[in-house]
Amino acid sequence: MAKFFDISYGNNEKQKMDLYLQKDAEPLIFYIHGGGWWQGDKNKDTQVYEALFATGFSIASINYRLADAQHVYPAQLDDARLALKWLKQSNYVFDHKRIALFGSSSGAHIALSLSIENGYPIVSWSGQFDFQGFLSTHTAIKGRKAADNPDPDKGSKMASYYKWILERLFDGDLSRAKSASLQHLVSPTTGPMLMINSAAELAPVSEVYTMQQAFVENGLPITSIILPGDRHAQAYAKDALPATISFLKNSLKIAKR
Repeated sequence: MAKFFDISYGNNEKQKMDLYLQKDAEPLIFYIHGGGWWQGDKNKDTQVYEALFATGFSIASINYRLADAQHVYPAQLDDARLALKWLKQSNYVFDHKRIALFGSSSGAHIALSLSIENGYPIVSWSGQFDFQGFLSTHTAIKGRKAADNPDPDKGSKMASYYKWILERLFDGDLSRAKSASLQHLVSPTTGPMLMINSAAELAPVSEVYTMQQAFVENGLPITSIILPGDRHAQAYAKDALPATISFLKNSLKIAKR
């Protein structure tokens, strides 16, 4: 077993990855952190990597250029695509034929985008996918950063933050949200998916149902788990990991250990 940190897969200082590799060529989980596309780091979800690593998976976890005026979407997706390509062409030891994608929050959007391209199985924790649908039903809400919003109503505060995230992601040009709404891009070659979400959290549960419909219409396997409350992504890691590990084992055809 070996761990490698801050490996460069590109020329930008943000284009780094960490690798947690088993001794033998085991299946690899390609992990993409969340943070609303504008913040976050690969170091913040180590409890997830350690749990997957202990189960027998190898893991790659990436950083990517965060959203700002110079790095609007799809810069984040471009980086993830580049990182995956670089890793597959590298000499690091893992099973190159058994790869799965795992994204948390905004990272799940990036992960599903990759699965649409390459057909790898995907796990989504609190993924945000239907930007167009969200914006069409929240026209009156002003986008505000959560830390700057005194609204006592938690639901409207989360919706305001989601809108602020999208405004930042597209540098104010929300007309671009439609092309990044992923249910329209799902095809019969997209990989199987596990979606986990809380019932009343930042990622609207309605987007789970929208994505379910897209997968069903394309004849694809999808499993959805809706947890009670408003916990978002890493906040429910302890409850979500057993189902996540089971899905990954089944998808990558790993014998139970």
